[in-house]
Amino acid sequence: MAALLLSTAGLASQGCYVEAEPVYAEGYQPAFYNGYLVYYDAGGRPFYYEGGVPIFVPVTSPFYIGLVNHWHTYGPAYGRWYAHYGARYRGYRRR
Repeated sequence: MAALLLSTAGLASQGCYVEAEPVYAEGYQPAFYNGYLVYYDAGGRPFYYEGGVPIFVPVTSPFYIGLVNHWHTYGPAYGRWYAHYGARYRGYRRR
C-alpha cells in the first residue's frame, strides 16, 4: 500500500494524473474505440484523441457504423455530456 501511495504521489509531483473512468451523466454513456473515449464532430463523425491529437475513426472500421448510430441515438445527450464533462477526458484511454 505504501508503494502505491508513493508511486501516485510521484506522478502528481510530475504534473501527471490518472483520470477516473468517464462518467455516465446527462443521459449519456460514453462510447469507446480501441480503448479510447470517442468524441463526435458537429456532423456526428466519431474521433478520439491520441497524444492530444484528434484522430477520426476510419470509415472502413467495423465499429464505424455502430459509433455513428450511437451518435444518432444519443446526440442531444452527448452534447450536454460534452459541455459539462467531455473535455476533461481527452487523455483517457482504458487499459
